[in-house]
Parts: sequence; C-alpha cells; structure tokens
Amino acid sequence: MAEPSRIGKFLEQTQVLRIPKHSLSTFGATSIEYHLVSPVDDMPDRTRLREGCVVSEKPKILTPQSLRERFEGFGEDSREFEQWLGREYRELLRALEYRFKNLDLRTSVIHQDPRDTVRRIQEDADARESRRTALILCPDAAWSLALMKFTLDEAARSFPGNVHDLERRGFFESGGPSARARKNEIERLFEQASTDPSARDILRKKLQDCGLFSEYEDRFLNLFNT
Repeated sequence: MAEPSRIGKFLEQTQVLRIPKHSLSTFGATSIEYHLVSPVDDMPDRTRLREGCVVSEKPKILTPQSLRERFEGFGEDSREFEQWLGREYRELLRALEYRFKNLDLRTSVIHQDPRDTVRRIQEDADARESRRTALILCPDAAWSLALMKFTLDEAARSFPGNVHDLERRGFFESGGPSARARKNEIERLFEQASTDPSARDILRKKLQDCGLFSEYEDRFLNLFNT
C-alpha cells in the first residue's frame, strides 16, 4: 500500500482532463465511462490505456428515521427521539452515502505517445457528444488512486444538487409516516398527471391543500410542456 506522502505525490501528477457534463443522479444509478492514460516507464512512445465504467449507485440518505433505527433496545423513547433529531439536527441530517463500482476494466499498451492518445480520446468523445465520459492522465502506478479520487470529487461536485433534489421531495422531513404517505401520494399523482391531463386538477388541489404548491410549482408547470 502506498504511503500517505506517496499518495499525495501521485495525485499531484494526476490531471483530470475531461469530466462528465452531468452530475451524479439523485434518484438512480449513474454510469461514467472512463479512460485512464498513463506513460509507460522508460518507454516514451508507449501508453498504457485503462478503460472501463464506474457506476455510482443511487445515493442513500441519512434521515431521522434511519438514524433512529441504529439505536436498538432503547425503548419507546426512540420515536420521540426521532422527532427531536429532526428539529435539533436538521442540517446535520442532510447527509448522503455514495457507493461506486468499477466495472469492465480493460488494459492495453499502445504504440503511441500519451499526449497523442489523450488528443485522440478527446476528439472521439467530442464527436460522440458524450456527456458521461471522463479522461484522466495519471502515473501508471497510481491509476487506482486516480480513479478513486475522481469518484470522490464527482460525489463532492454532485452533493449540493443531490441534497437540493431530495429536500424538494421531502425526504429529509421528520414528520413520520403521515408525511411520507403524503409525499408518496403526491408522487403517485405526478406520475398519473404525466399521462392523464384530467388528473392535473386533482394534483393541483392536493398541493394547495398541503401548502406545498410553491415547492412543486416548477415541476407541476412542466407537466404542461410535455
């Protein structure tokens, strides 16, 4: 295993030359095609190319309910504790867990200068208008470190937007089962209204009755643009 000082030196030599145009999805898995380009030691006209796919699973959220479930055997006060958590630790509980899988790794050595390899991959990605492609130039011995660092940076870049999406859908609310049931009903009505225009008035009334119309207004209006 590399020493911490070596890790820092390796990462200083790593360049992320292309990042995906979209952040990680909030409500589903995200697949990122990656290309890791590394010079081959003592062979300036050779390039080691590693290609594959990193899949980011749907981010898991930490809510008062999920946190309460970690306290087993604490009696009936755990439910009241859940409600207290929602009030006192509202900002803290906006936490997400990201998990990544590295799939379909392929490695090859090609007779080409690393700079030419980078240029070729960039041009190909541009021609395909790929929005989920990452291109990284890194030391050969540090390819796994470079890839793991990249995935963490993608999570950090996506985190604010993911939290915002979840908050708008009410996933961080601490209102208990009744609040979650209300959110589920609203989601069901949105799904129905997306294909049945007659259901839109029902959805509008539900949102107004719950005092949530302003929160969902943009999403509701988008139903009329499809």
